[in-house]
Amino acid sequence: MDVTLFTAREALPPLARAAALEDSRRVLQPGLLSLDVFREIVREACFGLYHHRFRAALSMLGISWGIISVVMLLAYGNGFRSALDAGFRGAFSDGTVIAWPGQTSLQAGGERAGKRVRVTADDVLAIGELPLVKNVSPEFMQEFPVVYGNKQSSHLVRGVSAAYGQMRAEKPQAGGRFLEEDDIRLRRRVAFIGSEVQRKLFGGIPPVGETIRVGGQPFEIVGVMEEKVQLSNYNRPDKYCIFIPWTTMGGLSDNRYVGVFVWQAVTPMLEPKATTQVREFLAKRYRYNPADERAVNMFGSEETNKITDGIVGGLKIVLTFIGVLTLAIGGVGIMNIMFVNVQERTREIGVRKALGARRREILVQFLLEGLATTFLGGIVGIAVSYGLVWLFSPRPFLAELLDDASRVTDIHLLLSPQLVLVCTAILAGVGLISGFLPALKASRLDPIESLRYE
Repeated sequence: MDVTLFTAREALPPLARAAALEDSRRVLQPGLLSLDVFREIVREACFGLYHHRFRAALSMLGISWGIISVVMLLAYGNGFRSALDAGFRGAFSDGTVIAWPGQTSLQAGGERAGKRVRVTADDVLAIGELPLVKNVSPEFMQEFPVVYGNKQSSHLVRGVSAAYGQMRAEKPQAGGRFLEEDDIRLRRRVAFIGSEVQRKLFGGIPPVGETIRVGGQPFEIVGVMEEKVQLSNYNRPDKYCIFIPWTTMGGLSDNRYVGVFVWQAVTPMLEPKATTQVREFLAKRYRYNPADERAVNMFGSEETNKITDGIVGGLKIVLTFIGVLTLAIGGVGIMNIMFVNVQERTREIGVRKALGARRREILVQFLLEGLATTFLGGIVGIAVSYGLVWLFSPRPFLAELLDDASRVTDIHLLLSPQLVLVCTAILAGVGLISGFLPALKASRLDPIESLRYE
C-alpha cells in the first residue's frame, strides 16, 4: 500500500504533489477551513484550470455566449421601456391627468345611480384653486372646415387655456408661440396649429402671421407645433388639430358644458392625492359618492405607468427566460466537463484522501474550479456585450411607425448597473449548480477504490 501511495503521489502534478505532502503533514481537525488550507485549495483549483486550459476555454465560451444572450435581451427590454416612456411623454407632461364626465354608478344623497354629471368651465377653473393642483384647462372639441386661400380641409378644433400647452407638451416651432393668458382673457381669434395642418394648408409657406378661416371666422396663426412623438392621444393626434382660446370657442359652438378637462398635479409624486382631492371637490359640488370613479373618469401618469409596466414586465419575463435557458445550456457544458475532470483525477483524489484531505476540501476545490470557469466566461461575455450594445444600438421601433424624425422612440439598448447585478446573480446560480454536483461526486469518492482506478 505504501508503494502504491508513493507511486501515485509521484505521478501527480507539482502543485498537487505539494498539496498531498501538505495534507500528509496536516493534523485533522474539525471545523472550518484554515486560511492556509483555503489558499492551497485555491492554488490547486487554478492549477487545474491552467493544466486543462483548452477544455476550460471551451466551457467559458459556452458561458460567454449564454451571458451575452442574457445581457443583450435584458438591455433590449430596458430600451423598449425607455422608448415607450418617450412615446407617452410626448403627449403628456408628468403629473397630467385627462378627465371626462360620465354617469354615476353608486347611489348618493338619496339619488339613484345613473345620473349624468355635467361639468361647466367655472367648475374646471375652480379645480385650479385646489392646493394640490398646479394647472387646469377646459377643453372643447369640434370638427370645422378650415380655409386658407384656395385650400380647404377639415380639422378638429380644440378650445383650451394657456396652461394647456405646458400640460400637453405643445412646443412651438421657432418664431411662434402657444396661446397666452391675454388671448384667453380678451377672447382673441388666434390659433396654434399642428404640423400636419401646416403641411396641408401652407406647404412650404411660413404660416405664422397668416390668417385662416375656421367655421367662417378669421383666426390669426400665432404658432406651429413642433414635431412630437405621440403614442397616446384621445380623439386625434395633436398634429392634426387647431388650438384656439376656449373663450373664443363660444363664438363657434356651444361651450356650456365641458366634454373634457385637463389638470396637472403640483408634483408627479402627489398625483394620486391630487386625484382624490379633485374627485372629492366634484363629488361635493354635484352630490355624488367620491368613491364613484365612473362619475368622472380620469386617466393620468399613474395609469400610463401601469400599462407600460404590464407590457414591459411581460416582455422582460419572456426575454429573461430565453436568456437564462441559453445560459443554462452553457452551465450543462461546464457540468459535463467537470465530471470528466473528476474522472480523470480519480487517483489524485484518492491519494489526497489517503494522506488526510477532508471531504469538504475536495468539495471546495472542485467547486472553485467550476465557479472560476463560470465567472471568467461571464466577464468575457459582459465585455463583449458592451461592444455589441454600442454596435447595434439604436434599433428602429416606434419612430418609423409614428413618422418621428427626431428618432427619440427608437430602442436604445441600455446596460444599467442593476442589469449587471442581475446577470451576476444568474451567473452565480449557474456556477454553483454546475460545479456542485461534480464537486460532490469528487468529495464522496472512496480513497481505496480511487487508488485502484486505472
